Amino acid sequence: MNSRLFIKDNLDLILILTLYSLLAVISLKYFNIIGCDEIAYINIAHGYAIGDFSDAINGYWSPLYSWLLTPFFISGFTPLYGVYASKTLALIIGFFTIISLKLLSNVLNMSKISQRSMLFSLMFVILFFALMFSTPDLLVVFLIVTYLSVIFKSDYVDKLIYGVLCGFIGALAYLSKSYAFPFFLAHFILFNIIYYFKDVNSLKKKNILKNLILGLSVFFIISGVWTGLISEKYDKITISTSGEYNHALVGPSYPIHPAFYQGLYKPPNNISNSIWDDLSYVKMNQWSPFESWNSFNRQITILENNAIFAIKIIESFFLIAVILVIATIIFIWKSKSNKITKEKLIYLLITMIIYTFGYCFIAVEWRYLWLISVLLMISGFFIIDNIAKNKEITLNLRNILLILLICGIIIQPLQSIIQLSNEDNSFFDLSEKLKDGYNITGSIASNKWGNTLIISYYMNTKYYGGTKENESLYDLKNELENNNIDYYFVWDSVPISDLSNYKEITNSKIKGLMIYKRIKN
Repeated sequence: MNSRLFIKDNLDLILILTLYSLLAVISLKYFNIIGCDEIAYINIAHGYAIGDFSDAINGYWSPLYSWLLTPFFISGFTPLYGVYASKTLALIIGFFTIISLKLLSNVLNMSKISQRSMLFSLMFVILFFALMFSTPDLLVVFLIVTYLSVIFKSDYVDKLIYGVLCGFIGALAYLSKSYAFPFFLAHFILFNIIYYFKDVNSLKKKNILKNLILGLSVFFIISGVWTGLISEKYDKITISTSGEYNHALVGPSYPIHPAFYQGLYKPPNNISNSIWDDLSYVKMNQWSPFESWNSFNRQITILENNAIFAIKIIESFFLIAVILVIATIIFIWKSKSNKITKEKLIYLLITMIIYTFGYCFIAVEWRYLWLISVLLMISGFFIIDNIAKNKEITLNLRNILLILLICGIIIQPLQSIIQLSNEDNSFFDLSEKLKDGYNITGSIASNKWGNTLIISYYMNTKYYGGTKENESLYDLKNELENNNIDYYFVWDSVPISDLSNYKEITNSKIKGLMIYKRIKN
């Protein structure tokens, strides 16, 4: 293709990517927000970079995000650099996510003005996602949107390469997040069945079966290598230990993560900062919804509550989410659009239902449903585009609706980006003060999780977690001694008068924190 023609055809995309890149570079200076999950992925990537593969192979945290992060650490590593490297990777993934949205909008045959409006709006959404959480959730959005741009192609049944591509992208999605394993299988098999029974041409039916077989073969070959590695490490056949852990977590035994209240846990390996780096080693009481009638009712209650919570999350993404859902249903039912156009919207709706429904069996979080928010926003532009094409509305009204939809989408992420950029993330500064003022090294425990893990990460120490809740002073002493804890952090609590071999070393300059150091004989 002529380069000038390519630039002309993709000028809108090029301009939006350029604007996104500028905003990303500017924003990176103001965002060093980090949480427990991000620390785990960074530590795993560091393990790969230094060649500690046995410890880096992890059944709880899927590997692809850490693999992509690994090249950043080959030449060296510091905790603060790790945070900015992870943010940079997330922003790069956002860049390619915008390109994948362009590919999907082409498959949906959206007009230039609708594509331009959609990409401009979602640019701010993607930027917010990348800055807020440096986790594989945005990587999953990129991969699944790319997968949809292949399987929804009008000539999918004519080219066997599309089945191979679907299997390859599906495997990458699984390597990004284990939830993609059941989602891809359910979605890919279902849509090949839909295409098979929809098409009357016997030759095309054979192609569909070949695409299905090729796609599944590629998917299982690639994903099988990883499942083999983690199954060997944990001495059990598993596609991921996270599903087993999280299903146990919503069972009757645990009000919250057991690591938060059951006492101290030694970090599982050399590269780990805490047990959070591999929760596979936390022993959990498993349960099954089929073991009793009460357990079955519990699973139904979990499903219902998560479904309601998922709806609230989707509403929270942007104010007009409910309107878009209603508009999607009305469009499918009432619009004058042709069958193919309605089918494409139905396919998007089916995808959103399958993806959300799977999470509802265990747990739903805001970042888990980023894909749903993106697909719902795409649906809004798709609907406006097609009712304008069918002359059900005037071009002026179309433009007004596009402006309203753009405003409805970008207001919230813009407000959040501005708000977060003004927040003072003092954990790094506090860690530097503690290193310089108290020379803290070795093992750390605390009376509560959260802040201490982040501080411990920045200080490059081992964090054993929080001590047991409401335990006696005698038991606390034993817990600290038995785990050879060098420093005990106590947040927002009264001083401990007699902690045996531990002495308070902090002063009034550190608000709300007392640190007890072990006095070695």
